[in-house]
Order: sequence, then C-alpha cells, then structure tokens
Amino acid sequence: MDSQKSENQEKIQLTDLELAVLKKDIAGEFFPPEATEEERKALKRVIDKADDYCDKLDAYDEIGESLMVWFLNQYEAQEAAGE
Repeated sequence: MDSQKSENQEKIQLTDLELAVLKKDIAGEFFPPEATEEERKALKRVIDKADDYCDKLDAYDEIGESLMVWFLNQYEAQEAAGE
C-alpha cells in the first residue's frame, strides 16, 4: 500500500516564505502578534496544505505529535528524493 501511496502522492509545493514560517513555527519562534500579515497568511496556507496533504494520504496515524513536523519531514524527504 505504501508504494501505491507514493505513486498517487501529490508533490508538496511551498514558497520560500511558507517554508521559512513553517520552520519558525516548528522551532517555536513564530509569534503571530509580531509577524507580518504576509507571514501570518503564509502560515495559514501551510497549515491548510498540511491538513489537505494528510487527508489525501489518510495519514492521521502517521503524524504523531505534530502535523507541522510531519509535513516538514514529508517535504524534506520529497526534496531529498529529487521530486
């Protein structure tokens, strides 16, 4: 089933800003009152993308403690694989 998931898996697409705010959020360095409107909107897009991606893969049992950490790991694995 995992190979089937890989074949049907959509590519995660993140802008540089989305990737930066995702990493800041995971590191506990994203503080919305101090963030720009653009950064807040970027984080909302990342959350929506992560939720949609998890839903499409039906990966709720795989995410562990944090959807954001899981999503970043998925993105980094994709990038390392050259996809």
